[in-house]
Amino acid sequence: MICDYLPFDISNAISKLNMTKLIEIRMRVNCPIIVDYGGLYYLSKDGVTDVISKAIICKKDVIDHIITKSCENSIYAYNDEIKQGFITIIGGIRIGIAGTCVREGETIKTIKNISSINIRIPHEVRNCSLKLLEFITEPHIHNTLLISPPGAGKTTLLRDIAFQISQRYLQNVLIVDERNEIANAVNGIPQFNLGVFCDVITNCTKQFGLENGIRSMKPNVVMTDEIANKNDVNAIQYALGCGVKVIATTHCDDINLLRNKKDFEELIDKKIFERFILLSTRNGAGTIEGVYDKNFKCLCM
Repeated sequence: MICDYLPFDISNAISKLNMTKLIEIRMRVNCPIIVDYGGLYYLSKDGVTDVISKAIICKKDVIDHIITKSCENSIYAYNDEIKQGFITIIGGIRIGIAGTCVREGETIKTIKNISSINIRIPHEVRNCSLKLLEFITEPHIHNTLLISPPGAGKTTLLRDIAFQISQRYLQNVLIVDERNEIANAVNGIPQFNLGVFCDVITNCTKQFGLENGIRSMKPNVVMTDEIANKNDVNAIQYALGCGVKVIATTHCDDINLLRNKKDFEELIDKKIFERFILLSTRNGAGTIEGVYDKNFKCLCM
């Protein structure tokens, strides 16, 4: 539980909240602690408040305490995660970090002088994909791209799709979890139930994960998060060339803007994806704005 990693006064304040509603805890040095609790509030000693004068102020030693505790008192051992900008702790809790990047040429060696952290509390929303499942799986599993701005629930949705396809359709699913955001694995063990037919490769590029994972695990379906550049696109095309189905996500907030997204032209022109699902936060995370086919014809609003 996140309270185990927090100083006493902050842990005591967080313990007064309903953890099923807690989404994020944002801490910045010498600033009020802010929580996403179905809306943005300040954290006070009594829970949440919208009065800034009652807010708990984050000091540098608080952030140092959380980072050290999260790294099990060995920051060096967690440097591979730190230099990617996050630490994952038990329960799949992701601690995003911001500070000074230490570079060696074009390579980031580590991040020091950490001045901000964002503690993201993941939630397993079982069956949240059921209303969409028929569009993805009937009459067969379609290559599908989930589209949303950050924070709109695409990873939560992808996680449940993996579970449903594994459990309901008895398909071998391979998750290539580059940023460890889908499975939230700790010591290689997924912290979420992804189904008994699901395998996970974490902390690798999509190219490595898809090429090696398809050869070694022989999946029916591969899933990956946040296609962002040409290398990711090439990895997706490799997977499709191997005869497996692909379900992936990308950041975008408009179906029409997707068509002009850099490096996506070939995916769109070749009609590689047969389904596009657009999400937003209009009525809260996970709002389904539409389901589209490979020609961008709307199948469901």
